[in-house]
Amino acid sequence: MKPLLWATIGFVVATALGAHSMNKNGDPQSEIARALSAAPFAVDNGARVVTIGDEGKIEELQKGSNGWTCVTHDPGTPMGHPLCLDRNGLTWMEAAMMGHPPDADKIGYGYMLKGGTSWSNTDVSATKLPAGQKDFIRIPPHFMIMNARLANSSGFPSGETYPDTHKPFVIYGGTPYAVLMIPLE
Repeated sequence: MKPLLWATIGFVVATALGAHSMNKNGDPQSEIARALSAAPFAVDNGARVVTIGDEGKIEELQKGSNGWTCVTHDPGTPMGHPLCLDRNGLTWMEAAMMGHPPDADKIGYGYMLKGGTSWSNTDVSATKLPAGQKDFIRIPPHFMIMNARLANSSGFPSGETYPDTHKPFVIYGGTPYAVLMIPLE
């Protein structure tokens, strides 16, 4: 399997194609605020903030103290929404980005309170719309549980090209990268 681009949570972090390190006006404080908007205050208060620079370089914009990392934008997705991950969620993402199955014994958590998008609900490595698919997947604000064993055994819908994203569903179902998506609206 080729290295993965974090597609919804489909996370984010190291192989961004054409990602930017700052927003258009170059203001790091705006980028920090954008990243922190992905999680509730109890999580974002004390979170580390990073952005993805050109060629996938990770740049730390703010040190953290609570074990959560917020990312300014998700460059592997159609619209690049911000996201926040706990330690296991970040480890999950790093493994996925390297093309390695995440540790099945660890459960990661993440927030995307600004919503998210994915090129595909079934192909974690998609970097464009799959043949025959008319639009990318739009996901309202949500919470993620990142553990394939848990997601694949959850009983929630899985494997649909166009899932109902306003109800819990499994993205990348049936794979080691399956994630349980819990919409919050």
